[in-house]
Amino acid sequence: MLTFPIEEALTFDDVLLLPQKSDVLPHETDVSSYLTPNIKVNIPLVSAAMDTVTEHRLAIALAREGGIGIIHRNMSIEDQMREVEKVKKAESGMITDPITIRPNQSVKEALEIMSIYKISGVPVVDEENKLVGILTNRDLRFIHKKDYEKPVYEFMTKAPLVTAKEGISLDEAIDILQKHKVEKLPVVDDEGRLKGLITIKDIVKRKKYPNACKDSAGRLRVGAAVGVGPDTMERVKALISAKVDVIVVDTAHGHSVRVLETVEKIKGEFPQVDVIGGNVATAEAAEDLIKAGADGVKVGIGPGSICTTRIVAGIGVPQITAISKCAEV
Repeated sequence: MLTFPIEEALTFDDVLLLPQKSDVLPHETDVSSYLTPNIKVNIPLVSAAMDTVTEHRLAIALAREGGIGIIHRNMSIEDQMREVEKVKKAESGMITDPITIRPNQSVKEALEIMSIYKISGVPVVDEENKLVGILTNRDLRFIHKKDYEKPVYEFMTKAPLVTAKEGISLDEAIDILQKHKVEKLPVVDDEGRLKGLITIKDIVKRKKYPNACKDSAGRLRVGAAVGVGPDTMERVKALISAKVDVIVVDTAHGHSVRVLETVEKIKGEFPQVDVIGGNVATAEAAEDLIKAGADGVKVGIGPGSICTTRIVAGIGVPQITAISKCAEV
């Protein structure tokens, strides 16, 4: 009869933290950590890349509180890219690539753009990206449906507009917005080309959510999941073009050759992008992912309260033990 050594393994319900003497007050507590060497989160919360959990609404809400959401991959490449864009454009110190429209486009197109990105206005630029006007909800407030096919230039607020030069500080921008009683401040270069957009809404959000998880440009951070299928690299390229912060190679069994190859390929083609691999539950798996180039390892096979992996397949490791083993690598 074959015998196997059975080790004791623990999950979260099996342990309690031992209270100790502390001189730290609750409001002084710092629970910030690093998702990857390049991505800091101010609260240690990452949402699951599940189609019933994370799309742009949760990702925005979580990033504002200091965590990060991972957009699920059960959608087309274009739809997932759009979800990432919605998070990245939700707020910013200065929007460096604002959504724009041409003066000859229809009002209907402008309304569709504003609805998709949930914005209240768009700068209007010509073929050389020079600012010629701005179209806001205020300009369209009393418009009739019969006017939807008319060009934007008939309704936009035309130049000259209140603008700012490149390099303006946030405090200077606030002074200009308050002085002229406007909500949007286009940033232009010396030739009048649009270089960015500062909005009062973003400034208010910055004060309301001081612990938000943001990138160096002041945009909310967001991740996105990919698989190991034939369209993976196409999906990765699209997500990177949408300014995604981290790619998660997300599979039920992360310790597989296809996952390792995918992580290695992504890091080889896009070394500037952080990549997380998973799901795994052993030190050997964590080590192989790290060797493949992963910037982070997603630990956990079947630990969720609604997950049936361990019940159906009889596979997994209790979560505290799994984390402990992987952390030893």
